[in-house]
Amino acid sequence: MSQDHVAPNPGSPQPLPERSGAWTIPLLCAGIAILACCLLIPAADENRRLVWERERLKADLEQIEKQVDVNGQFLKSVADDPTLLERLAQRQMKMVREGTSVLDLKEKTAHADMSPYLLLSVPPPPPMPPYLPIGGSFSEMCRHPRTRLFLIGGALLSIACGLILGDAAHRPTPQRSTPQRSTP
Repeated sequence: MSQDHVAPNPGSPQPLPERSGAWTIPLLCAGIAILACCLLIPAADENRRLVWERERLKADLEQIEKQVDVNGQFLKSVADDPTLLERLAQRQMKMVREGTSVLDLKEKTAHADMSPYLLLSVPPPPPMPPYLPIGGSFSEMCRHPRTRLFLIGGALLSIACGLILGDAAHRPTPQRSTPQRSTP
Protein backbone atom coordinates (compact mmCIF):
# COMPACT_ATOMS: atom_id res chain seq x y z
CA MET A 1 0.00 0.00 0.00
CA SER A 2 1.19 3.47 -0.75
CA GLN A 3 1.45 6.12 1.90
CA ASP A 4 -0.88 8.43 0.01
CA HIS A 5 -3.87 6.26 0.74
CA VAL A 6 -3.51 5.55 4.39
CA ALA A 7 -6.77 4.64 6.01
CA PRO A 8 -7.46 6.45 9.22
CA ASN A 9 -6.86 4.39 12.27
CA PRO A 10 -9.98 4.30 14.40
CA GLY A 11 -7.89 4.25 17.56
CA SER A 12 -5.76 7.34 16.78
CA PRO A 13 -7.04 10.82 17.69
CA GLN A 14 -8.17 12.97 14.77
CA PRO A 15 -7.11 16.61 14.74
CA LEU A 16 -9.93 19.13 15.02
CA PRO A 17 -10.08 21.95 12.50
CA GLU A 18 -8.40 25.11 13.76
CA ARG A 19 -10.68 27.88 14.97
CA SER A 20 -10.13 31.38 13.72
CA GLY A 21 -10.74 34.65 15.52
CA ALA A 22 -11.00 36.67 12.29
CA TRP A 23 -14.46 37.97 13.21
CA THR A 24 -13.50 39.11 16.70
CA ILE A 25 -12.17 42.60 16.06
CA PRO A 26 -14.72 43.59 13.35
CA LEU A 27 -17.65 42.47 15.53
CA LEU A 28 -16.29 44.22 18.61
CA CYS A 29 -15.61 47.43 16.67
CA ALA A 30 -19.02 47.40 14.99
CA GLY A 31 -20.80 46.78 18.28
CA ILE A 32 -18.89 49.50 20.12
CA ALA A 33 -19.43 51.96 17.24
CA ILE A 34 -23.19 51.36 17.11
CA LEU A 35 -23.44 51.58 20.88
CA ALA A 36 -21.50 54.86 20.87
CA CYS A 37 -23.74 56.28 18.14
CA CYS A 38 -26.87 55.33 20.08
CA LEU A 39 -25.56 57.18 23.12
CA LEU A 40 -23.80 60.17 21.55
CA ILE A 41 -26.18 61.20 18.74
CA PRO A 42 -29.17 61.89 21.03
CA ALA A 43 -26.92 63.72 23.51
CA ALA A 44 -25.39 65.89 20.78
CA ASP A 45 -28.85 66.59 19.37
CA GLU A 46 -30.08 67.67 22.80
CA ASN A 47 -27.07 70.01 23.15
CA ARG A 48 -27.80 71.56 19.74
CA ARG A 49 -31.45 72.04 20.69
CA LEU A 50 -30.42 73.76 23.94
CA VAL A 51 -28.08 76.10 22.03
CA TRP A 52 -30.95 76.95 19.65
CA GLU A 53 -33.23 77.66 22.62
CA ARG A 54 -30.55 79.83 24.23
CA GLU A 55 -30.20 81.91 21.07
CA ARG A 56 -33.98 82.33 20.84
CA LEU A 57 -34.14 83.44 24.47
CA LYS A 58 -31.24 85.87 23.92
CA ALA A 59 -33.15 87.52 21.07
CA ASP A 60 -36.27 87.78 23.24
CA LEU A 61 -34.25 89.24 26.11
CA GLU A 62 -32.68 91.87 23.84
CA GLN A 63 -36.14 92.89 22.60
CA ILE A 64 -37.45 93.15 26.16
CA GLU A 65 -34.42 95.21 27.24
CA LYS A 66 -34.99 97.60 24.31
CA GLN A 67 -38.65 97.90 25.30
CA VAL A 68 -37.66 98.65 28.90
CA ASP A 69 -35.24 101.35 27.72
CA VAL A 70 -37.87 102.99 25.48
CA ASN A 71 -40.46 102.87 28.29
CA GLY A 72 -37.94 104.36 30.75
CA GLN A 73 -37.14 107.22 28.39
CA PHE A 74 -40.85 107.85 27.87
CA LEU A 75 -41.54 107.93 31.62
CA LYS A 76 -38.61 110.32 32.12
CA SER A 77 -39.99 112.56 29.36
CA VAL A 78 -43.46 112.55 30.93
CA ALA A 79 -42.02 113.51 34.31
CA ASP A 80 -39.90 116.34 32.86
CA ASP A 81 -42.19 117.76 30.14
CA PRO A 82 -45.55 119.23 31.33
CA THR A 83 -46.69 119.83 27.72
CA LEU A 84 -46.31 116.13 26.88
CA LEU A 85 -48.17 115.25 30.07
CA GLU A 86 -51.04 117.55 29.11
CA ARG A 87 -51.23 116.18 25.57
CA LEU A 88 -51.30 112.61 26.86
CA ALA A 89 -54.10 113.45 29.31
CA GLN A 90 -56.14 115.11 26.55
CA ARG A 91 -55.58 112.13 24.28
CA GLN A 92 -56.65 109.64 26.94
CA MET A 93 -59.76 111.59 27.86
CA LYS A 94 -60.52 112.44 24.24
CA MET A 95 -60.76 116.14 25.10
CA VAL A 96 -59.70 119.17 23.10
CA ARG A 97 -58.53 122.46 24.62
CA GLU A 98 -60.69 125.51 23.92
CA GLY A 99 -59.61 127.40 20.86
CA THR A 100 -58.09 124.32 19.21
CA SER A 101 -59.60 121.70 16.98
CA VAL A 102 -58.84 118.16 15.98
CA LEU A 103 -57.35 117.61 12.59
CA ASP A 104 -59.72 115.38 10.62
CA LEU A 105 -57.96 112.85 8.44
CA LYS A 106 -59.67 111.29 5.46
CA GLU A 107 -58.44 107.81 6.38
CA LYS A 108 -59.52 106.34 9.67
CA THR A 109 -56.85 104.58 11.66
CA ALA A 110 -57.30 100.88 12.21
CA HIS A 111 -56.60 101.23 15.92
CA ALA A 112 -59.35 102.85 17.93
CA ASP A 113 -57.19 102.53 21.03
CA MET A 114 -55.82 105.83 22.22
CA SER A 115 -53.07 104.34 24.36
CA PRO A 116 -49.67 106.03 24.11
CA TYR A 117 -48.01 102.67 24.49
CA LEU A 118 -48.67 101.91 20.83
CA LEU A 119 -46.28 104.76 20.06
CA LEU A 120 -43.59 103.15 22.19
CA SER A 121 -43.76 99.54 21.11
CA VAL A 122 -40.52 97.99 19.91
CA PRO A 123 -40.96 95.49 17.08
CA PRO A 124 -40.38 91.88 18.05
CA PRO A 125 -37.20 90.18 16.91
CA PRO A 126 -37.32 88.33 13.61
CA PRO A 127 -38.48 84.76 14.12
CA MET A 128 -35.75 82.17 14.27
CA PRO A 129 -35.80 79.36 11.76
CA PRO A 130 -37.35 76.19 13.19
CA TYR A 131 -35.02 73.71 14.81
CA LEU A 132 -33.89 70.97 12.44
CA PRO A 133 -31.76 68.10 13.75
CA ILE A 134 -28.67 67.16 11.78
CA GLY A 135 -28.15 63.75 10.31
CA GLY A 136 -29.65 61.19 8.05
CA SER A 137 -31.65 58.03 8.49
CA PHE A 138 -29.15 56.42 10.88
CA SER A 139 -29.25 59.49 13.14
CA GLU A 140 -33.03 59.39 13.04
CA MET A 141 -32.96 55.73 14.09
CA CYS A 142 -30.63 56.62 16.98
CA ARG A 143 -33.02 59.38 18.12
CA HIS A 144 -36.18 57.25 17.97
CA PRO A 145 -36.53 55.29 21.27
CA ARG A 146 -37.76 52.01 19.81
CA THR A 147 -35.20 51.69 17.02
CA ARG A 148 -32.48 52.88 19.41
CA LEU A 149 -33.41 49.97 21.71
CA PHE A 150 -33.06 47.52 18.81
CA LEU A 151 -29.74 49.07 17.76
CA ILE A 152 -28.37 48.83 21.31
CA GLY A 153 -29.50 45.20 21.51
CA GLY A 154 -27.84 44.41 18.18
CA ALA A 155 -24.65 46.18 19.27
CA LEU A 156 -24.51 44.21 22.51
CA LEU A 157 -25.15 41.00 20.59
CA SER A 158 -22.32 41.90 18.20
CA ILE A 159 -19.96 42.57 21.10
CA ALA A 160 -20.95 39.28 22.77
CA CYS A 161 -20.41 37.34 19.52
CA GLY A 162 -17.03 38.99 19.06
CA LEU A 163 -15.98 38.07 22.58
CA ILE A 164 -17.18 34.48 22.22
CA LEU A 165 -15.53 33.99 18.83
CA GLY A 166 -12.32 35.56 20.10
CA ASP A 167 -12.29 33.39 23.20
CA ALA A 168 -12.89 30.23 21.18
CA ALA A 169 -9.88 30.97 18.96
CA HIS A 170 -7.50 31.15 21.91
CA ARG A 171 -8.85 28.24 23.89
CA PRO A 172 -6.82 25.06 23.53
CA THR A 173 -8.60 22.49 21.46
CA PRO A 174 -9.61 19.45 23.44
CA GLN A 175 -7.99 16.24 22.28
CA ARG A 176 -10.27 13.36 21.70
CA SER A 177 -9.25 10.60 23.91
CA THR A 178 -10.02 7.07 23.06
CA PRO A 179 -10.65 4.69 25.85
CA GLN A 180 -7.82 2.24 26.40
CA ARG A 181 -8.81 -1.27 25.84
CA SER A 182 -7.53 -3.62 28.33
CA THR A 183 -6.69 -7.06 27.11
CA PRO A 184 -7.63 -9.89 29.38
